Amino acid sequence: MDNTVPDPAALSAALELFNAGKYDEVISFSSGTADPALMLLSARSYAACGKYDIAESLLRSLVRIMPGSSYVHSYLGDVLLACGKEEAEAEYARAISLDAENIPAVRQYADLVISRGDLRGAIPALRTLVRHSGAEEDVRKLMRTLTNVGEAEEAVSIHRRNFGEDTCSVEYIEALMAVGEYQKALNLALRGWTETKDTAYLRLDLESLSAIDKDAAEKAYRSALDSFEEADIADDNVSAIRFSFVLLEKYRENYDAAEFELSQLLGPDADAVYYLLSAEIAAKKEDGERASAIYRSLIESLMAKDTDWETAELVIDRYTAFLSAVRSKEEVAGVISVVLSVYPQAVCLAKIGEAYENAGASLQAKDWFYRAYRADYLRGGLAYAGYLKRSGAGREADTVIRYIVTNAASVSDLEYAADVILNGDSALYQLEKSRGLVQKSLAGVSERLTSKGREMLAAVYLYSAVDALECGNYEDCKWFCLSGIDVLPCYPETISIQDFSDILARVKGRAISERPILMEKAAEASGETEEIPQSGEEEILPNLDEREKKLLAFLREHREATEMDLRSVLDTRRVAGIVNGLLAKTAEFGVTLIEKRGVGERGEVYGYVGRR
Repeated sequence: MDNTVPDPAALSAALELFNAGKYDEVISFSSGTADPALMLLSARSYAACGKYDIAESLLRSLVRIMPGSSYVHSYLGDVLLACGKEEAEAEYARAISLDAENIPAVRQYADLVISRGDLRGAIPALRTLVRHSGAEEDVRKLMRTLTNVGEAEEAVSIHRRNFGEDTCSVEYIEALMAVGEYQKALNLALRGWTETKDTAYLRLDLESLSAIDKDAAEKAYRSALDSFEEADIADDNVSAIRFSFVLLEKYRENYDAAEFELSQLLGPDADAVYYLLSAEIAAKKEDGERASAIYRSLIESLMAKDTDWETAELVIDRYTAFLSAVRSKEEVAGVISVVLSVYPQAVCLAKIGEAYENAGASLQAKDWFYRAYRADYLRGGLAYAGYLKRSGAGREADTVIRYIVTNAASVSDLEYAADVILNGDSALYQLEKSRGLVQKSLAGVSERLTSKGREMLAAVYLYSAVDALECGNYEDCKWFCLSGIDVLPCYPETISIQDFSDILARVKGRAISERPILMEKAAEASGETEEIPQSGEEEILPNLDEREKKLLAFLREHREATEMDLRSVLDTRRVAGIVNGLLAKTAEFGVTLIEKRGVGERGEVYGYVGRR
């Protein structure tokens, strides 16, 4: 029997084995098959046995055979996710685009997007989950996400629509506090604490009370902390309650009480924010020597851990501000240089440069910024470019930015560079060449950008549209506006579709005559599409039979295929003979269109090497 022909009985038997967890038997039963259904069961069985490399190979072959199958893409996403490969997210995205009701793929996609911090990018997927499942946990996850991105009013509305106005949940109370409904939040949090004794509700109760009545809150915080000590209760919420109390006492200038409670939170693994607050309280108590010692000890600790740039920058900036309150700019630069020059990290080198820049010592500043660039071409380089821009050396700054952007090691690095260029204090976006490079680079990876990255790309298009409008280049202006609208994420943070439509309205009002841009682009694309098949292969090889033409067309489209793939496409087991005949014909005419690339799990591998 030809194993390319689907056999319902064989599929039923394999499915029964799979459902019984007999994965090795499924693999053995499906060996050598070209039936996509059996191949899929075999791939899932390999995955269940932890043989992800073989499962991935099978699923990629199935993607070539059935590119329109949402579930094949989502199963491939599962395997890639199990292997820790970043491509998993793209496969889930493809699965969702083919079938928005593939709920397992939607759920995995949302979790992956959230895990890399792209909360706004996850909202459409979370909305789909809520719409299809209605599960309480899905609703709460959507509410948490909306509140965290500043859309708390929508989170409140979703809760009331799904659970009613007076039902109690942590997510609902946090959303109420975010929109300023403190009394309502207080009442619900108190009820939640009374009914469940969950310390999360008590934390929210005290925070709500603090927003309404700080005197009453101080007493309530003391009572709660005393009860925790008596009952020996300690968890993350208790630590958060203590920290909130410290902030309240600092606000009320009760520094001794604040310092005592803060001491309960300090330790070798304590968050850097706790030590920053400790230093600030010491400074408020006019104990500058102790404050300075805390800052310097914290910097030493962070550099030993090679902490992230943002945390280190925050601590150094706070230390610099502390010094600036009692010393001249020149003295501050000297102290910062002495304290930080012993560390090789780029953030320290850049901060020394910044201190010298503030002191007016341009030569020393440039030298330290350049050292930061050499230590870390990305973050240090952006700090150096910012200094060059502020110093009037725009052309040199353009050169540095070009090196940074073209050598970005990942999409996240490119987004970081774009964020500093477009939104940083140095206004690097004013450098036209750098802005154009950012636009081109982001557009080149637009499908892999986070929602923030897409919004930055939209912002660059907006800048370009404004420039084109001012120059009277109305056609380019329209194109930039339409491109910006296209890449703008569903939940933008700073710009909106209205920004583009306003410019489009101005273009329509000013233009005397204009060409329809989209129709023109569509015509260009159509012309390009018609030219693509004109590779000359039909003219060079006029004697190809139908199977050879079909094989060549498949390889031209997919670039590579296995013997099993081609068996399914050609509906025959004589793939080797057909390929050998095609190779002989091409050799006669002195051209090379396909090649053999060795033998894999699914037989001989063939690749297309001609023009597409």
